Amino acid sequence: MIEIQAMELVNLWIEKPIQIDKLDDLIEKVESSNPYLEVAECSISLNIIDLYDVVFSKLTDSEKLILELITLRNKGDYEKMFFNIEQGLELVRDKENRDLVLEGRLRMELGLLKIQSGSEENPESDFEWALRRLSSVCEFSRLHGLAIINKAAYHEKIDEKLMALHLYGEIPLNGNFPLEVVAFSRVGAARILTQIGHISDACRHLYNAHKIFTKSNNTELAWHSGFQFLSIASKYVDINADLIDFQILNAKPRELGDEIPEPKIHPKDLMIIANNLKKNETIYKEVDESIKSFVDSIIKNTSGLF
Repeated sequence: MIEIQAMELVNLWIEKPIQIDKLDDLIEKVESSNPYLEVAECSISLNIIDLYDVVFSKLTDSEKLILELITLRNKGDYEKMFFNIEQGLELVRDKENRDLVLEGRLRMELGLLKIQSGSEENPESDFEWALRRLSSVCEFSRLHGLAIINKAAYHEKIDEKLMALHLYGEIPLNGNFPLEVVAFSRVGAARILTQIGHISDACRHLYNAHKIFTKSNNTELAWHSGFQFLSIASKYVDINADLIDFQILNAKPRELGDEIPEPKIHPKDLMIIANNLKKNETIYKEVDESIKSFVDSIIKNTSGLF
């Protein structure tokens, strides 16, 4: 059976609403342990109420509790969120409703909630438990990838940067994780690499994130990662530098004690990314004038070189 991503199905609905019987057939092809829940989450995030209403009736009680967390998080109702997660865990641990994937998801949500609510309870055991569970029951899935990213973000938050970087590295560039998971991991890794002075590596990661988000039609995230690349890379222009695709192709893990390479960015790479950003007129029109001026200046200063 050919599998699809939940967002692909949502995009099909946006183009033209799908008949209920055909919709069920498509949802069964969604690459997810809980496809109706994932479609519902995509629908509510994009405010596609008609599709959301159709799939909501198909959700289990535990899935509905998870979905409600989105609304409660927006309201800041942490007390009700803790209650929902506790209820959800009871449901998915029940013999008749056993759901190993949702149990891992709920433990991950519990860890996130402890951080968001300022709880004195340490969330690390929740993140670790969720990661172990999800890696065993749905390896390389979106949830498995999010468990890695959330655990990495936690370590970054408590200033364990190298541990966080190691976790981001568990999501390979050319592996089996969903594209958006790979791209998010690259943005997270780039953030840490910038902080510790590994600018060349950070630029490669942001360039990859921009390309991956573009490929997966995440236009806002593509714009954001592309702008981050320009913001950092524009300080290290070198007309004699290798193009960044070549740098990525030839990048190798460094051993302890190896020198950190000096960042060198070919102006053509800046020109390509800047043009990509300006072509997205919807986002370009909405950004601050200083950002437009920065993107325009890169295009102006590089356009005559090639």
